[in-house]
Amino acid sequence: MLRWHEEKKPEDVVNPIADFRLTLATQLKPGLKDPWWSVLFELEDTSLDDLIRAVDAREDLKGSLFVPSLYGKEDREATPRLQYPTVYAKEVLIREANDRNNELGVNRIVLGTIAPPGVIDFGAETLAAGLPEIEVPDGTVVTAVIDNGIAFAHELFRTAQLDKSRVAACWIMDAPPDPALALAVPQGRALTGGEIDGMLATNMMAGLLDEDRFYRDAGLIDYAVPGFKPAALRVSHGTHVMGIAAGYVPGQIDETRPIVCVQLPTEVTMDVTGADLSPLLGLAIQFIKKQVRRFRFSGDPGRRVPLVVNFSYGNFAGPHDGTGVVERMIDRKLRPNAPYERQVTLPAGNGNLARAHAEIRFRNEGDVAELDWRIQPDDLSASYVEIWLPYRENPADMVEVRVTPAGGPQSDPVVTSPGSAHDLLSGQNSIVGRLWYAFQPHPTRRGLVTISALPTYSHDDPATVAPAGVWKIEIKNRSLTETEPVRVWIRRDETLPGFPHFGRQSYFDNDCYVRFDAIGAPLPTDPPGSDCVVRRSGTLSGFACGERPSVLAGFVEATGELADYSAAGPITAAFNEVNPNRTGPDAAAVSDDTPVLRGVLSAGSRSGSLVALNGTSVAAPQAARWIAGRLAAGQSGDRVAVNAWGAAEDGNFVPPPKPALPRVGGGRTLRAVRFGPDRKA
Repeated sequence: MLRWHEEKKPEDVVNPIADFRLTLATQLKPGLKDPWWSVLFELEDTSLDDLIRAVDAREDLKGSLFVPSLYGKEDREATPRLQYPTVYAKEVLIREANDRNNELGVNRIVLGTIAPPGVIDFGAETLAAGLPEIEVPDGTVVTAVIDNGIAFAHELFRTAQLDKSRVAACWIMDAPPDPALALAVPQGRALTGGEIDGMLATNMMAGLLDEDRFYRDAGLIDYAVPGFKPAALRVSHGTHVMGIAAGYVPGQIDETRPIVCVQLPTEVTMDVTGADLSPLLGLAIQFIKKQVRRFRFSGDPGRRVPLVVNFSYGNFAGPHDGTGVVERMIDRKLRPNAPYERQVTLPAGNGNLARAHAEIRFRNEGDVAELDWRIQPDDLSASYVEIWLPYRENPADMVEVRVTPAGGPQSDPVVTSPGSAHDLLSGQNSIVGRLWYAFQPHPTRRGLVTISALPTYSHDDPATVAPAGVWKIEIKNRSLTETEPVRVWIRRDETLPGFPHFGRQSYFDNDCYVRFDAIGAPLPTDPPGSDCVVRRSGTLSGFACGERPSVLAGFVEATGELADYSAAGPITAAFNEVNPNRTGPDAAAVSDDTPVLRGVLSAGSRSGSLVALNGTSVAAPQAARWIAGRLAAGQSGDRVAVNAWGAAEDGNFVPPPKPALPRVGGGRTLRAVRFGPDRKA
C-alpha cells in the first residue's frame, strides 16, 4: 500500500503532481537510493547564484543541488523577475522547493525525470569557454530542432560535399557520455560540426555513408546500451520534422541554413504527459542559445545571426492561459529582442477528438456537474485530471470536488481552501490515487484541483495498481456564476506511434458527447447548441498558449478542410500582465495529403528514403522553414507575419469555407512541403 509523504502540510505544497510523483517513485522503485532528478525551477526576483548560496547555507540541503555547466557566470548572476533554470536535485531539496513558504527564492517547480546512474557529468566545464566563432555569409539563418530520433546524418542535412554536414551542433541527451568531445554538456554527449564531419569522413566509402556505423559511433543507435532506438526505425519523428524544417538537396543551400539539433531522451518522449520533458526542454533551449551565439556574419561580425526553433511536441494539460511554466519559459528564453532575432514554431496539438477537455458553467449555487473519467486497463503510466478554477482575488469556497474510483468508495469532498486533500481508495481499501487542491502562484494566480491515479498495471508490483474503468468526478458549485467557467483537462499519456507500449490515454466518457454525424463520420466541432460539458473547443496544446510562438494547425490538402484531430482554441483569458491575445492557432499548414493518404512526405531515417507522417507536428516545421526564408531576406517572421501568410494563402481555396478562427487561426496555406534527392522545396 502507498504511504504518502507527510512532512509537508497540503497547503504548503505548490505542485501536487510533483509531490505525487516523488511518492510514487519511492514506493514503486524501492531500490532507488536517493536519485538525482531533473527539475525546472521558476525563480522570482532571485538569481541562480542566490539559490546556490541558500542551499549551501543549510546543513540539511548540502550536496542536494547540481547546476549544469550550460549556465555560465552571466547566467548564474542574472536577476530577471522570472527565470527558469533547469538543475539536478535530490528529493530533500525538491520537497523544500515545493514548499509554498520555502526560503530559497523558488516560486514553483516542474519535476522532470530520474537521471540514470552515471549519466550526469559533474565535472563538465562551462560550455561557453574555448569555443571558436563560426563565420557565415549574409542571409544565413540558423534552424534549431528539438525532438527525438533525429537521424542527423541524412543526406538532406549534408552539403554538396557529402562528408560535410550542415549540422553545426547536435546534443544527444541519452547517449553514453564521451569526455573526449569538445562540447561540455551535463548529460549524454554533444557533437560539434567538425566532429560530425570527421565521423562522416571515417564512415564514408565510395561516396556512400555507412549510416549504421556512423550512428553507433555517434551514440545515437548503440545496441550495447539498453533502451529503445527510434532512429533505427524506417520512420522517426525527429528526422521527418527536421527534414521539413531544414532539409535541402545537397548543394542547394549549403552555407546559409546551418542546423542545431537537440535529441530529448527517448524515455522522456515516451512519457507524453509533458511534466517529464519540461526541465530537459529548458536545457535544450539553453544549449541552442549558447551555440547560436557562436555564429557571426563574415562581413558584419557585430550583427547576430537569426534563429528559428521548432518544437513539435504537445500536451493537453496546464492553465491554457499563457502563464504555465513551459509557455513562460519559451516566451522569455527565446524572446526576439535586439540584437537577437528569434522565432519559435509549435504545433496546435492533435487532441481535438481526444475527449480530454471539459468546460463547466454553473447557473446556480449547489448545482453539480458530473464527469465520467474512463481509465483504461493495461496502462503503465499514472493518469491525471486538472480542474482549473477561474481567477478571483479571493479563491476560497468556489467548488467542492468528490471522486469515486471504479469499484471504490466516494471520497470526501475537497474544497478550494488551503490544506484540502484526500486519498482515493479502491474497493479493497488500498490507496490508488489522490485528490488535492493547491493555489497556483503568480503569474497564474488560479486554484487547481488535481486528481492523480496510479497506473492500472505494473510489471514490478501488480498489487499496487489503480482499478480500470469509469471514475466518477463530481464538481459541486458553491459560489461561481455562469460567467466563471471551470475548465478541466486530462493530461496526455498515450503511447506514441512506433514506441513500445507504455501509456493508454484516459478520456471523458459522458453520454452527452456526440462523436459522429448522421453518416458515421467523426464530428470535428461541437454540435450547434450542444450543452455537453465535454468539448472539442479549447483543446489547443497546453504548450501553445504563450504570447510569442507561431502555432500551426493542420489541414487536408485535397479538401481544404481542417484535419479532424487538429486542436482548437480559444485559450483561457489571463487576468494579469500576460496577454497572449490568442484565439487559437496562428495559421494552418498541410498535415495530410488526402483523407486516405494521411500525412506529408519528408525524410525517412536513412538517406534516399521518403516517408509520410501526419499531425500538427508536421505542420509546424513548414512554418519554421517559411520563417527562415523571411528572416534571411530581412523580413519579419513573427506571429503576425505567419497569421498574414495563412490569411493570404487562404484566398486560393475554393469551398469548403474557411473554418472558424479558434480552429484555423489566420487561414490555410497551400505550401505542402516535399523533400527528396530528386525534388526541391
